[in-house]
Amino acid sequence: MPAGYLSLVPIALIAALAIPLSITDIREHRLPNRYTYFLIATATAGTLLGSLLEALWVDFAAGIALGVVTALVGYLLARFGAIGMGDVKLLTAMHVCLGWHSPVLVLFSLSLSLALASSISLIGLVMGKLNPRTLIPLGPYLLIGFLVVSYSPVSAVITGEASS
Repeated sequence: MPAGYLSLVPIALIAALAIPLSITDIREHRLPNRYTYFLIATATAGTLLGSLLEALWVDFAAGIALGVVTALVGYLLARFGAIGMGDVKLLTAMHVCLGWHSPVLVLFSLSLSLALASSISLIGLVMGKLNPRTLIPLGPYLLIGFLVVSYSPVSAVITGEASS
């Protein structure tokens, strides 16, 4: 199952960069392009190579389609100031990876991330540490959601249960 193992490379890279990305986002409210573009390229290359090895073109199309939809919707959200472009690029890389395994994982990851960010922000509001206009770094929450949800495809590939 070489395709499955290749698909884990971008997941592993996102996991490896999770701490530096989170620290940068918390300190500077930005996610550096050198990391986010690298992750998008790696996610695309990893899923493409995996798809080439075992002719998994539907999986590749799903991952790329989810990445493109994420980039387009994210761009619109960024234009209105709802999220930053670094978050959009990070989400694009994550969604290419997860979408290759299963499009449902994208929804789980995003839901978990936003629920966690909302909960922590609500606690900050109630405690008086934040106000409604306070910008929060979204990257760490996106990474936590991604890492939690990534356990499913990683364990499936390692145990040999993956259909991909």
